Amino acid sequence: MPRLEVSKFYNDLFNDAKLVENLLTIYDKHSDNIKLVVLLISSIGNMIQRYHLPETKAIYEFMLKNSDRKNVGAYVALFLPRLTSFKAYNNKWKYIMDIKMMSPKKIAESAFEVLIDLYIDNIPAEYKVEASNYFKSKAQKSNNEYGKQYYLDLASKIQ
Repeated sequence: MPRLEVSKFYNDLFNDAKLVENLLTIYDKHSDNIKLVVLLISSIGNMIQRYHLPETKAIYEFMLKNSDRKNVGAYVALFLPRLTSFKAYNNKWKYIMDIKMMSPKKIAESAFEVLIDLYIDNIPAEYKVEASNYFKSKAQKSNNEYGKQYYLDLASKIQ
C-alpha cells in the first residue's frame, strides 16, 4: 500500500467520532481498570494531537473527570491543557502548577515542563516564582551540563 493511502487510512480511522464513542463506552464499563483508562486517555489524546480528531464535550469531560485521579492524572495532563475547552477552565493555572506533584512523577514532571515551555509567555505573575524555582531546582539536580543549562534557561525566561 503506498504511503499516501496508509496515511489517509489512519486519518479516516482516527478522526472517526464513532470510534471515540466506542472508546468512551469501554471507559464507562471499565473505569476502575487504571491501565485501560491510561491507554484510553493516550489513545484519544493522540488522536486529537496527531490526527486532528475534533474535540467534543464528551472527550473534554472524560479528560476532566480523570484529571486529578491517582496514577492517571499525569497522563491526562499531557493532553487536557491543549484542548480548546480548557481555555475556559476556571483554575487552569492552578491545575498546570499542580501537575508536577501528580503520579507517576516522571510523567507528571515531563508534562509540567512541556506545558510551561509551551505557555511560558502566559504564566500569571502569581505563579512565576514557583515555576522559576522548580526549574532552578531541576538544574541543581541535573547530572549533565546540557540539562542544567536547559533548566536554567527556562527559569530565566520565566522571570
